[in-house]
Order: sequence, then C-alpha cells, then structure tokens
Amino acid sequence: MSSDVVFHWPITAREAELHAVERALDRGNGALLVGDPGVGKSLLLATALERAADEGKTVLSVGGASWSSGTRARGFGSLAECLESIEPSTLDGTASDRPLVGIDDAHLVDSASGDRLHRLVAAGRLAVLATSRQDAPTPAGIDKLWVERLIDHVEVAPFDRTAMGNVLRARLGGHTDTATLERLWAATHGNALMLRELVEHALEDESLRCVDGTWLWQGLTERPGKRLSNVISLGLRDLSHEEHELVNMLAVAEPLEADIAVASGLAHAAESLDLRGIVKVERNGSRVDLRLAVPLSRVVVASRMSDLTAQRLRRQVADALERTGARREEDMLRIVSLRIEAGLVPERQQLLVAARTAMRMRDCVLAERLCLLTLRDIPPSADTAMGGPAPDPDSADYGADLCRVVTRVDKGAGHATDCVRAALLLGQVLVAKGCHQEGETVLATALESGVEVPHPEYIAAVHTRVINMAWRLGRVPDAGTVLDRAVTAIGPAHAGMLHGTRVKIAVLSDRLQEAVDIGEAVLHSGTVGLSVTQALVPAVAYARTELGDTAGALELLNSYRDVSFDWDSDSLVLVNAVAARCSYLSGNLKGAADTLDALPRYDASDRWPVLLETIIARSQLLRLLGQPERAVALLRQAIALETGYEWPTTRAWPLAQLAGALAELGQHPEALRTLVEARSVQRMAVSHPIAEDEIAHDRALVLAHTGDRSGAAAQAVELGERAAAAGRPVTAVTALHLAARVKDGTAFRIRKQAQLLAAKSTGGVVRVMADHIQALAEADGSALTRVSAQFRDMGALPMAAEAAAQAARAYRASSQRRKSREAWATCQDLLRDCGCSLPPWLARENRQESDVAPLTPREREVAALASTGLSNRDIAEQLVVSVRTVENHLHRIYHKLGITARNDLKRGLEQATAQPEEASRMAPVQLIRSAEPEPVTEDGREGDLLSDECGVRFADRPAS
Repeated sequence: MSSDVVFHWPITAREAELHAVERALDRGNGALLVGDPGVGKSLLLATALERAADEGKTVLSVGGASWSSGTRARGFGSLAECLESIEPSTLDGTASDRPLVGIDDAHLVDSASGDRLHRLVAAGRLAVLATSRQDAPTPAGIDKLWVERLIDHVEVAPFDRTAMGNVLRARLGGHTDTATLERLWAATHGNALMLRELVEHALEDESLRCVDGTWLWQGLTERPGKRLSNVISLGLRDLSHEEHELVNMLAVAEPLEADIAVASGLAHAAESLDLRGIVKVERNGSRVDLRLAVPLSRVVVASRMSDLTAQRLRRQVADALERTGARREEDMLRIVSLRIEAGLVPERQQLLVAARTAMRMRDCVLAERLCLLTLRDIPPSADTAMGGPAPDPDSADYGADLCRVVTRVDKGAGHATDCVRAALLLGQVLVAKGCHQEGETVLATALESGVEVPHPEYIAAVHTRVINMAWRLGRVPDAGTVLDRAVTAIGPAHAGMLHGTRVKIAVLSDRLQEAVDIGEAVLHSGTVGLSVTQALVPAVAYARTELGDTAGALELLNSYRDVSFDWDSDSLVLVNAVAARCSYLSGNLKGAADTLDALPRYDASDRWPVLLETIIARSQLLRLLGQPERAVALLRQAIALETGYEWPTTRAWPLAQLAGALAELGQHPEALRTLVEARSVQRMAVSHPIAEDEIAHDRALVLAHTGDRSGAAAQAVELGERAAAAGRPVTAVTALHLAARVKDGTAFRIRKQAQLLAAKSTGGVVRVMADHIQALAEADGSALTRVSAQFRDMGALPMAAEAAAQAARAYRASSQRRKSREAWATCQDLLRDCGCSLPPWLARENRQESDVAPLTPREREVAALASTGLSNRDIAEQLVVSVRTVENHLHRIYHKLGITARNDLKRGLEQATAQPEEASRMAPVQLIRSAEPEPVTEDGREGDLLSDECGVRFADRPAS
C-alpha cells in the first residue's frame, strides 16, 4: 500500500475537527489539538497545515508537522530555530499574512521558546497550530495561549463506532461485517494508530478478508506481526521492575482484582501505571479491577513473555483467587482456566462447574474445551482404546468420536456419571454453536446411555434436544416422541419443566393460544415448584403479550414477582424483558426503562452478557425515546458476541433492528448495507414467524427512510395482514401504523381494520396507534393533536412530534392558520426535547418532484452492494439472481440516479436517500380524503374484516 493511502485513510472521519481548526484560524490565532497518544493528532495537524498552504498562507512546521509539501512549507527541528528564522518584516503584515507555525508535540517545547511564542501570538504577529498529549504537561507559554483564549483548545477523541466504520469503508472500499466492526472496536477502542496497524496487519496475514462483498475478521488468530508488536510496545517503555511485573500479570490474567495486586506488593506500580494511562481501573460492584488500557497490549505482552513467567503468574493469580474464597460464580471458571493454561489439570468436578459457568456466560468455545478436557481426563475402560487425547473438534468424525467415548463407558465405574454429564453439556454447547446435527448425535447417545444424572441436567439436555430437533432439524414428530418419553421417564413430579419446552415449541410455531393453554394448565394444576414456574411463566407471558393480552401477561408476571428473585439468571432476565415490553405496550415507557435498567448490563469485562431478547427490548425502547444512536451502539455490541441460539431471538433479528436504528439516525447507505447483511443471515439460519415479522417491520422502515414510501407501505400492510391472520394484533397494528404514516391514502383504507385489531389488545399504545391511523385518514387536526399529547405523555417524543407536525399540516389544509402554527411550535418543542428530527417522509414535498421513478427495493440492494466494489457476479451470488438480472438492474439504476459510471454509485445512492435540509421545516401536504369509494365485501360491509377462528384477514388490502 502506498504511503499516500496510509496517510489519508484515518482522517476520513475527522472533518468536524478540521472544520473546528479552520474556524479557529479564520476568527483567531489558531488552535491546540489535545488528545491521547495515537488518536491521530499529527495527521490532523499535517492535513490542516496542507490546506492552509493551499490557500496561500506562509506555513512553518516544527517537529515533523509536515507533509509532501514541496516548497510550500519550511521545516525546522525546534521552535527556537523556527522563531529565529522569521524575518521582522514578516511579522508586521496583516492578519491574513501572518505566518502559521505548526508544532507537533508542543509538550516537548522548551519553556523559553514557549514564552516567546506566546508573546508573538498575543501581539497578533503569528498564528499557531499545535498538538499536545493529554497526559503530558506543556510549557507555561503554550498553556497561556489557550487559557487566555488566544487560541482554541480542540479535543481530539478516539473514533466512535460510526466514525470507525466510515474509516474502514474508506480504507477497504466495501462494507464491514457488524461483528467484525465490533471486534475491531474492542481491540482498538477507536485509537487511530492501533486501528491502522491492526487493519494493515490483518490484511497482510489475510485474516481480514472480503467474502461476498463483506469484510470479515475473526480476531487475532496467531502472534501479532513484528511491526504491530513494536508499535504497541512503544507505549510500554521505561517500566520499573514492579510495573513490568504487573503488566505481565495483567496480560495473562486480566481483569485482575486490585486486592490481588496489593497482596502481591504491586500497589504502587498499579497507581503509577494508572497515572500513565497504561492501566485503567474499573469498578464492578464492590470489586475494583485492573486492565491494560490498550486491549492489544495484552496479546503483544503475552506473546513476548517466557513460558515459565506466564505459568508462574497464572498459578499465582489462581492461588490468590482461591485464597479469597472464590466468592463469585465466575471466579471458579477463572481459577480453572488459569490453571489449565499453566499446565495443571484441575479436578473433574471443577472442570464441570467451570464448563457450566462458561455456558451461562455464552462462551461456547471455552465451554466446549472444558467439556473435552473432562472427557479426556476419564480413564479408559477395559474394552476401549479411547485414552489420551479427546476427540478433535475439527475432525469430520467429531460427533462419532464423541459418541464412542460415551457408549464405551463402564456404567459401573465411578467416572461414568461425570462422563455422561460432560457429554450432555457438550451436546448443548454444540447446539448453541450451530452444530445442530453433531449436538443431536451427542445428546441422543448420552441420554440413551442408561447412566443416571441429576434431574435438572437431564431435563436441560432434553429441552435442548427437543428444541433442536423441532426447530433446527425440522423433525417435529420425532421431537414430540422424545419429549413424551422424557416426561414418562422422569415422572409427574418433574414433568412440569418439560411442559415449558412444549410451550416454547408452540410459540416458535406461532401457535400462541396453544402455548398459553398448555402453560396455564400446568401452573393451575396445583403446587408447582420453582423450576417449573421459571420455565413456564416467562414463555406464557411472552405468548400472551404477542396475543395482545398485555394486562393478562402483567397479571401473570406480578403473581410470581415475589418468588422470581430465586430464579436462575436467564429466566429472571427474560421475565423482566417481557415485563418491560408489557409496560411499553401499556403506555408506560418510563416503567419499561426502569425495568430494563434494573437488569444486568454488559460490564466492562463482558463477563455476564444479558440475553439478546433484553438487548432487543432495550433497543426498541431507545428508538421510541428518540435515542437511536444508543440503540446502534448496544446492538453492535450484542451482534459481535455471537452467543448462538437464544430463545426466542434469531441471528438476523438484531441485525434488522440495527438497520432500522441506522435508518432513523440518518445513516441510510449503512442501513441498506446492514439490511442486506441481515437478509443474508436470514437465508442461512433458522427462524420462526414472530422473528420473521419483526425483521419485516424494520425492512419496511428502512425502505421508508430511504425513499421508497410505496414499497414500504405495501410491505407493512402485507405484514399487518399476516400478523392479523396469526392472531397477533400488536404486530399487525404496529405494521399498519407504519404504513399509514409513510404513504398518503393508506390510512383511509386500513382505518377500520386497525380499530378492530386494537380492540383485541389491552395495550394502550396499540389503541393510540389505531387512533393515529383514524386521525390521519380523516385529516383531523384536533384528533392528531390529541394523539400527539398521548404519545408525549407516554414518553414517545419522536412519535409525538410526528403527530404534531401532521396536525399542523391538517390545520393548514383546512385554513386554520393559528392552530397550525401552534401545532408546529409544539412539534419543534418536542424535537428539541428529544434531540431528533422529523422522519423524511414528512418533508418529502419540499423536494422538487422528479419525472424519474424512485429506486425499487431490489435496485437499492443492488446499488448498495455495487457501491462497495462488488462485481456483478458477486452481487448475483449474494442475492441469488442471475448476472444478467444484475446488469439490467444496474442499467435502470444508472438512469434513475442520473449517473454513467459505477464509481458514481455511492454518491448517487447517498443523494437519493438523503434527508433534505428542509426536513425540519413545515411543509404543506394534501390530507384530503381519497375520492375512491371503499371496496365492498360480498356481504355488503364496507372495508371490514372477515373473522374466523385463526384471526382476521383483510378484505380491502390496499394496492401497492
């Protein structure tokens, strides 16, 4: 890669800082760029100096603050040399003629030169642009420049995730997988230098590669290269012996409790490294943890450490954790992991406990490794040759090898139970990893081995096997047979938990009423134990919520509130996620937020990731509250975890949520690319109707934000019809609400359907949505004002602002100017309160109407993929169409966007999906009732719904 490319790609996302520097030069004497090492201050300085030279300014650079400038700038080794070289006549010019002095690393300037520079700038004879490290003291003269407001003080922060995505797109020329983006963020925390070096290293060793037009990276798979290691090591120079010891200890055992550092005599080293920014301190409840501030430092330090030193430190930390009593559940997992890495073999029971903890923490790779170690540690029986190494996970015969280990166990031996317990857990791990057939093979063999295991472990394995058979492998009758046999085997005293499995299968099959009937029959059958309630209550409440019975779901949850605190963490998290959704649907967004805030979040160490269902609930709430940027950050972190199967979510669901949040944030091209990624995942992974419909809703939302209002409305109405037929009024009304908002005339056609569906739900939000549809259909400003007030009282300020803007237009259409102005003022107040803007469809008439039709959904997908550099053949393979079809799409796209070259696609697509600057201003729109008569059904009713046992279907589906 050329040096020019290396130089320019990190500043792609620094236009805001460059603009701040240019403003500082225009109105004053310059700026001081301050930030942590590696954030890109020097590159910003060089770029700003280059632009100043291009404008004809006299530029003098100090300390390497230069670029390939030819004769446009003079370079100096020190500030003193620079100031001595300035001719006195130069200092007497006008403000525009003043020399501009660029200083890299101003904290290294000597005091005398700093004082002289201050005097010259104060006298208006010089302008200055300088950089300084955040953690380094600068000379008094430099400090006085910004303290006295002679120059601006500009903070240069690391890239956020969005900026980092833009940087990667500029460097790689294509879309970066969401999980890859999060891994790179976790490794670099947005530090420009670390990002550049890591990306270049990953490109060199081909661990960062383009697959079907998307860049993928699984993380560092081997020792980092020499250059990457050397760059990271620059920040670890001049360490004392104690500091070096602590850095080594953190590299092999972080996060490290501060108490262990103190007990090891490294307290002063911890304080020193914290002040230098090498170590960061995190509080996790009452525990204080230490980590290396640069995540990549851990890999580099560990790779350069001797094996004997690493073994000693791992044993030292494991022993210290054990002496403290291993108070937390994850402590045993850390002890076991450290001792294994140190070459020790923990006891079999410790391995099993640690493997279960790893599974609860969604660390399937570690859980699998611990299970295999448990199996390897079991002595071979007389008739087997399975001693020594455990089955190889990369082997094609992995499942068969595991089965041989289990089937040849001597049932009378003391280790038989541990072997089967490990195999049952391993089967669950394999299913969670997506190895569905291997998981079924192992679970079937272990469950049929005849060896007795604890009931909870047996039931958990049966549950996983049945769900895997019915949902992943499509063997629904076989799953039912296995479930019936298991219920008979364990007896009625323990069968209640497996009824929870029946409920979940019914939910996944969209048989929601059947799920409710099964669950409540068990719950009302008499006294049920804790394990049964925690298996049934969340699933039954979830089904009730989808059926629209929010009040019934809340009543069920509240009746078990007092005992739910004793449930396991997963059940407790899921039941609170359902409770939050019930609160939202009841119109209490604050209550929903309080419920979710009480749940465990991702801590700094990601020890206990919460369920994806909670992430989805939280992101939906954030979007309703007008905080899509927080939803984007949350979803990206969750997607990167790759936690495997979690009922009732799917892999594509959070991706679709992310696409919708990006669209609401105004990042339309990125939203389209993420939507394509979600569709690709959706084709390859299993799903269920509820998840499919949630994904469809966000797909329609993205279409609406990117300009295809007709397509969005048609898809939303189709979704509403499908959900209504399945008996899910909440999803149906939500979809119809979207259709009515984005496309004029739709509300009038679907208003009666929405009212009938809302009557089937006990949630307040659904009724307000139906009223919103009715008000839009009638162009009733007063009704829209009431709807706006209801959304505002709930806390849904963006929706309240949208309804207020629609009320203002309705009032204007009916010549009620004063009320229109009042409604518009209300809209502006709401937008200021929530910090967001109106959606693009409310400003569409501000745009000049074009004679060219908008892009279709498929054309938008093709354009988004082609703009990333994919070939026509690659696009055809990803979208499962022919190359000729792609060529035809591109021909139409070029015509519609008014471009002639593939290189113009990105610009044309951004212009086609951009929200106009006038989006927040008032725009009149026709809200006159359609003159088209309502369709009449065969029995003479106008625009009504036909009811049946399955739900409802539309008799007057609007035309797309």
